[in-house]
Amino acid sequence: MIYICKRASRVFGGVYCLTFHGLQGWMMGKATVLIVVAALAACVLAGCSNKVTIEEGKAKIEELASKGVPEREMSSLRMYLFHMETAKRTGNSSQFRVYQDSLTRALSDFEGKMGAILEESGPFMDSLRGTFDERIALLKGLHLESVEKRVASLDSLKQIGSQKLLARNRLESFSLDLDTLVIMQRLADSLRGQFVGIWVMEMESPDPSQKVVERTEIHMRADGTLFIMEGKRSNTPDFREDWLFESYGTWDLRGDVAHHYVTREKRVRQIFEAVDPQTGRWRREAQPPFDSTVAKGTKDRYADWAALNKDYQRFPIRGRR
Repeated sequence: MIYICKRASRVFGGVYCLTFHGLQGWMMGKATVLIVVAALAACVLAGCSNKVTIEEGKAKIEELASKGVPEREMSSLRMYLFHMETAKRTGNSSQFRVYQDSLTRALSDFEGKMGAILEESGPFMDSLRGTFDERIALLKGLHLESVEKRVASLDSLKQIGSQKLLARNRLESFSLDLDTLVIMQRLADSLRGQFVGIWVMEMESPDPSQKVVERTEIHMRADGTLFIMEGKRSNTPDFREDWLFESYGTWDLRGDVAHHYVTREKRVRQIFEAVDPQTGRWRREAQPPFDSTVAKGTKDRYADWAALNKDYQRFPIRGRR
């Protein structure tokens, strides 16, 4: 039997001895303590216990986002998660615990809040949806067209139980959009008669040696039909051009903006002349006329009320082209 003796502390006085087997057990106990301490440190950084881990936090936040929780409501959650990841990466266990506690509490609070919101979301959405029809009845033309598809989509989303919060947020947003569209409709109604007419913009070169005239006419008729004429004539020392295009279609207002829907385009003429640098003579190039339909949306344009009044002159429509 091997004995190892060591002086005891002053509290107990004297000495104490350990057998070899006792010493071996004591050393194993010390090793066990070190292993446990290391494991606890690793556990803190990994997020053990019933506290939320980084992976769980990410999953829960994404779940909340998929259910329609606005980003502004989740900014603190994402901040706590970010600091948890940073603390884990740098090995700062105390900071990790602080933000893990914050994220765990915040997620728990969210669950309770969401439960209350979801419980009263059904009656709230039904009440809000009931206010739409009266406002939609005030819309027409482009304003009405912009809401019809959205209403059908919102009604469908409202029926999905797992998407109640998302449906609620979109209904509230749509309600605000409806208010804006009603205001825009009233503005369009007040301006429509003043958009009707021939709007002409003509520009000339300020250089007298360059005879350049560019002219645009926009005819917006009371029946909603549209005619646009664009042309240019120029005669400079080394270049000449003479071209004219006509466009046909319809127009409508969205607020104070006239949207032009071109369905037909006609090239009346297109002639270019330039001096050949080798011979010094004028060389002419002409494109043949055409008159064809236009693919939907490819030639559409718009003109807002302020720009028309700034750049164009308005004349009454006499006859019809």
